[in-house]
Amino acid sequence: MKKKVLSTLTTAAILAISITACGASNSGSTGTQSTSGLVVTQSASGNTGDSTLSASPIITPDVPSQSSGTGTTGTTESTEITEEQAKQIAFEHAQIQESDVTYQKIKKDYDDGISVYEIEFRAGNKEYEYDIKADDGQILKTDYEIDEDYVDPSTQVSVSEADARAAALARVEGAADSDIRKMKLEKDDGRLVYEGKIIYNNTEYEFKIDATTGDFLKWEQESVHS
Repeated sequence: MKKKVLSTLTTAAILAISITACGASNSGSTGTQSTSGLVVTQSASGNTGDSTLSASPIITPDVPSQSSGTGTTGTTESTEITEEQAKQIAFEHAQIQESDVTYQKIKKDYDDGISVYEIEFRAGNKEYEYDIKADDGQILKTDYEIDEDYVDPSTQVSVSEADARAAALARVEGAADSDIRKMKLEKDDGRLVYEGKIIYNNTEYEFKIDATTGDFLKWEQESVHS
């Protein structure tokens, strides 16, 4: 009888130890899942049907955004029109062809902080003046005068324009043909004359040459600022 009781107690003790070990294993186990950017942790407390879920955000280190450019600042390209474009705007407005122009002068200047092309040219018996905005080609000023003493360049005269230019340049040592300004054939008291001026070495020379005889009717000079 004692052996049977002892056997029963031993079996019961082994069963109790097994249940206790199993319970300890269940209460300490955890499971982890990651879904949709969250870490999900499942914890079992050892009681049947008792399960707890907790969610923690996945922390991702900041990564600097990549830019397709080489920097935050870029170089702004100039959009100003050229001298040639400015001239064509003036010629088109005056309704003339460049081949009709016998004299032209253009320079870039600033007027109240605005970049402007100042253009002067002669076509036929008219002298034109234009101010054209450099950044967009807008015409800011236009004016013209009719030369009452105008003579058609094709008029036959004894002294050619080339000879008159050479005679004037011969009086200014070192000056070139490009230094002659506003050379033109016109009437002066019924006489055909070449009138013009030379600007060279900070000096301005004005002259009139008889288109029939080649004589100088006027020669003046004065200092100018470069």
